[in-house]
Amino acid sequence: MKHLSRSARKLLFLIFSLCFVAFGRGASLAQNSNSGQLQLQVMDPSGAALQVNGTLTGPSRQQRTYQTDALGRITFCGLATGHYTLFVSRPGFASQALTIDMSATTTVSREVTLSVEGDTTSVTVVSRTPIGNADATLDQIPVRIQTLTAQQIQNSNAIDLTDAMKRRLNGVYINENQNNPFQPDVNYRGYTASPLVGAPAGLSVYLDGVRQNQPFGDVVQWDLIPKIAINTMELIPGSNPVFGLNTLGGAITVQTKSGLTSSGLSVTSYGGNFGRRAVEAEYGGRNGPWNWFAGGTLFHEDGWRVLSPSSVRQSFAKLGYNKSNTIISVSGGYAINSLTGNGTQDIRAINRTVGLNHGYNSVYSIPDDTDQHSPFLTINATHSLSHGLAVNFNTYVRYTRTNTVNGDINDDSFTESLYTLSAADKAALTKAGVPFPTTPITPANTPFPYLRCIAASLEISSGGSGEPAEKCTGVNTETVGRQHAYGLTMALSWSTTHNKLSLGSGFDTGSLTYIQNSQWGYLNPDGLTLTLVPSFNDGSERDDDGTLDDDRVNLHGFTTTPSFYITDIFSVGKWVINAGGRYNRTDVNNTDGLPPTTSGRSGLTADNLFQRFNPTAGLVYKASSSLNAYFNYGESSRAPTSTELGCADPNFPCSLPNALVSDPPLKQVVARTFEFGARGNPNGRYSWFAGYFHSINYDDLLFVASQQTGFGYFQNFGKTRRLGVEAGTLAHLHDLDASVEYTFLQATYQSTQIIGSGSNSSNSNALSGEKGVTDGGVITIVPGDQIPQVPQHMLKVFGDYHPLKKLFVSTDLQAIASSYVKGNENNLHQPDGQFYLGSGKVSAYAVINLGARYTINSHFELFAQMNNLLNQKYYTTGQLATSPYNDNGNFIAREFAPYTSGDYPVRNTIFVSPGAPFTVFGGLKFTIARR
Repeated sequence: MKHLSRSARKLLFLIFSLCFVAFGRGASLAQNSNSGQLQLQVMDPSGAALQVNGTLTGPSRQQRTYQTDALGRITFCGLATGHYTLFVSRPGFASQALTIDMSATTTVSREVTLSVEGDTTSVTVVSRTPIGNADATLDQIPVRIQTLTAQQIQNSNAIDLTDAMKRRLNGVYINENQNNPFQPDVNYRGYTASPLVGAPAGLSVYLDGVRQNQPFGDVVQWDLIPKIAINTMELIPGSNPVFGLNTLGGAITVQTKSGLTSSGLSVTSYGGNFGRRAVEAEYGGRNGPWNWFAGGTLFHEDGWRVLSPSSVRQSFAKLGYNKSNTIISVSGGYAINSLTGNGTQDIRAINRTVGLNHGYNSVYSIPDDTDQHSPFLTINATHSLSHGLAVNFNTYVRYTRTNTVNGDINDDSFTESLYTLSAADKAALTKAGVPFPTTPITPANTPFPYLRCIAASLEISSGGSGEPAEKCTGVNTETVGRQHAYGLTMALSWSTTHNKLSLGSGFDTGSLTYIQNSQWGYLNPDGLTLTLVPSFNDGSERDDDGTLDDDRVNLHGFTTTPSFYITDIFSVGKWVINAGGRYNRTDVNNTDGLPPTTSGRSGLTADNLFQRFNPTAGLVYKASSSLNAYFNYGESSRAPTSTELGCADPNFPCSLPNALVSDPPLKQVVARTFEFGARGNPNGRYSWFAGYFHSINYDDLLFVASQQTGFGYFQNFGKTRRLGVEAGTLAHLHDLDASVEYTFLQATYQSTQIIGSGSNSSNSNALSGEKGVTDGGVITIVPGDQIPQVPQHMLKVFGDYHPLKKLFVSTDLQAIASSYVKGNENNLHQPDGQFYLGSGKVSAYAVINLGARYTINSHFELFAQMNNLLNQKYYTTGQLATSPYNDNGNFIAREFAPYTSGDYPVRNTIFVSPGAPFTVFGGLKFTIARR
């Protein structure tokens, strides 16, 4: 605790105080409530008693682990009315799962006989709704849900949730646009959950029933989800409307630990290369109806790339009350993180062995820093009204403050005269006492020109007509984002032997403030850092076509979404019928804090309303205990974000995320998905699955080129399609768990559209004879063109092996096919060796990881992890962009002669995001008093 700030310690104290206050009255009211008992007796086929382990999962998905005594007996007391799943397991015997309905004051007795037959049985209970106890077994759901448990995440030695997902979940892949391990774009079936403003959102993310997609841009800040607190995680595929907005391609739900699932104290400390060092601690327990859990993480690494440190500080606490018919939990946490994401780098710099900023670990420019502070508080409650009938309640409050600083090379300076000082420049420099050479300035004697930038700033400050937007080689952008989110959801669940019905309604609201300012500067001789000048991109000057250069943003907005949903599972014979739907009504109200400009920009102020009812229906046919088939159809929608609404006017295009302008209404995106498949022996020792999915987005949102300028705007874009096949086989043996899983994914545009892409060799400028000219260059997308950053083939293999009782070895392989880079949406880019470099794709890659854990005794466990075991050089994503550097790494402005039109060409290349090289870390886990 001494490593936490004073404010963090105060918040944790406040959380616990609120917990006790909230539960004080509930405890007194519940003391006299009745509760049920479950008596369990386990035997082998001969009738002899067996000592076994297992789990009991009950209402609101509360789970407790247990071990029977030497006579195979255990009694569970104080069980609330509701639906329970009892899992019984012992090595060498076939596991069993039982479904039990408990009533108040009832004592239920069960005798279980475990056989020694070859097949093992495992039943996983998953949630059909964001909150509550509307649980179902996997064979009742008409899609394939993938799960991760706390134990599986620990066994993988993953540093966070996204690391575990990319290595263990089929169809999940990562684009490292930020190139920070805690800031990836997580993708599934061609849909994205990203921390970057402006990225198209298509996956919804929930933590304890609370939506994690932020009000501004629907971004997901993965670094705010504490790995130490994760109990279970589920990936639910398809356009599932029950999980609300943004569930176009799927939903990710995370449930946190409690004193019922994680009792005892454990401390883990580890370190490795690149300055990685971390401490994780958790403590949980229970006493009577009360249970508690607290955990925290302190993580720091210097980063494997140049100047790329990151620090993550996360805390989490939960207090629970579980007695009779009532379950309540109050949880909260605080994250204080400082992340460096240096983004993509010119592929030529990566491959160079000499010059500035070369090599696989090099970066293009700095700084690229993100600082985040985020406290949150969540309350969940479930009360059983009668047998099978329960009411669920969820409310939350979350605050997130995000500060970013980004130093970038100004691409508008690449075609400018940066070496020859004008008379006005010399006069301004002389007046300010800034020395300048009397001999001509050239790229040879001044490899990083800066005097014209200083002179332009001086001229602007004295009321002149300087042009720092063109003469300065660097620009520094700072943003401040403050977001408040509040919500309340209530649901009613009714479960019988053949029917499971859930009705719910919710109200979510969020406020945001987003402020952005840019300052001009020049690139220093180190080729990385900037020296800033007192001139800002604040509308104080106009560019060549008379448009104001103004990157300022001061946006204030409110987003409110009332909604209601219904979902039902009905079982009859071998058939299981699923049906449901959700209505959302979203109001996005933006207010521009900047004054109107003389350019005619109308500002960001607008009020937009989006509403829709989205249905879903599906079937499961259980042909036998070892084979079932399924079909599912679903629709889901997402409203345009404040970002997209702020850049939707073709008369005033912008270049996001650097500017926002007026917002005519856009239509919401609607996704329609159907899928079907089969599961073989799903609960057995050997199992397999195969399925097909087909999704179409209607009125998809795309950044479209303006016909008058090189900028663009968001526009509803006809249709996009994502279809594919998922298949795999899994083995659950006594000492080995293994799987081989494959995904074929085809993501294509299904409409024709013109978009801006000046660095693409097939753009309009190149086709007209002006190769290398970027301003105003556009390309045409036609149906069938593949969407960038989406690989067609993914293969994942993993194996968890216990060669010895105390030794655990884990290995995994991810093989990802090539994909097109951003800027090559028409898939036609071809390098010419002069103006256009790079293939327009990132190559396929394969990464192997290896880890091990050794249990010394019940208190100490050693572990080690080696990632990218073969030290492969690979790239997860890329983009086409301009570069002022020649092949030797020298900065040269106006390297090429102009065309007769007066336009200067520039060099265009591929920028890629390199994956981490061979990384090794290891440590020690200390555990006491775990029950």
